[in-house]
Amino acid sequence: MTTALSDAVASELHGHLSDVCAQIGVDPASARLVKYTMNAVFVARPFVIRLAAGAHAVTLARRVVSVAACLEKLGMPTVRLATGVAPQPIVSGDWVATVWQHVPTVGDEPKPVDLAAPLRALHGIGQIDLALPVWSPIEKFRRRLDVAAALPPESAAELEQWSRTEFGIRAAELLRDLHLRCDVLEEDLDRVVWRLPPGIIHGDAHTGNVLLPAAGQGGASRPKPMLCDLDGICIGPREWDLVPTAHGVVRFGRSPADYQGFVDSYGVDITESARCWPVLRRVRELQLVTSTIDALAGRPDVAHELAHRLRSLFTEDLRAIWHRYQ
Repeated sequence: MTTALSDAVASELHGHLSDVCAQIGVDPASARLVKYTMNAVFVARPFVIRLAAGAHAVTLARRVVSVAACLEKLGMPTVRLATGVAPQPIVSGDWVATVWQHVPTVGDEPKPVDLAAPLRALHGIGQIDLALPVWSPIEKFRRRLDVAAALPPESAAELEQWSRTEFGIRAAELLRDLHLRCDVLEEDLDRVVWRLPPGIIHGDAHTGNVLLPAAGQGGASRPKPMLCDLDGICIGPREWDLVPTAHGVVRFGRSPADYQGFVDSYGVDITESARCWPVLRRVRELQLVTSTIDALAGRPDVAHELAHRLRSLFTEDLRAIWHRYQ
């Protein structure tokens, strides 16, 4: 496993994974955890299993299944649901799973330019025979903060201890500060002047959500990059899908030259929009600090990185380099 977990969290995940594997006929012993940020992602060949929990997890999983099927019909460069398994999504207690076809990939990590073509394809969809939600990022941030404020006693105690240790304040004060930031950003978003027409967007378009299929995959000698993690598909400003790549340069130390390759391929540089980029950068940063705050218990590496991110926000340190959650 690449993600550090407490014994309790690892045991809970393994229990639900075993349940799902039993339903799809896969040996859970072969499963490997590759990522656990908001969802726990396991490779259990020939499948990829994504596990999620929470009040909205089942509703979101059902929508994602419908979205994936629709995008496949349209021939979009997106991951495909697994075939020949139990009807999806698959519920296991208070967790829910979606199961996907495993895509063998090349050894190199995707670069920003690899994101441009699949994004253009997705943004080029005129109409879709599916009811999609409207982009509403602040609502999602508030929901996660509310979940964090109502955690079960054991998880709440861990959040409280973490907040006092890292920031010297109660968790309630920390969450209140983040709620106030949501209020300010919501007002700022209402004043943004958009350059591009709204349409279907990915919602979390960064290179970590790009797959580079190995040769021979997809019936092509040089397969095209594919988008994965379809949870955020919605109707919204196309500029939002350009933000993570630009933000990767200023906050994650990514190569400016790599970003320029993305700009040249996609055709728009979001950082040139003085009325748009500063606000969307702040939205992205609030997204990245609220995405895990309700699920820190038993995940020390994530808790450590989140504290680092929050300190840079509270001190307005725009030069601090963030690191990917593991």
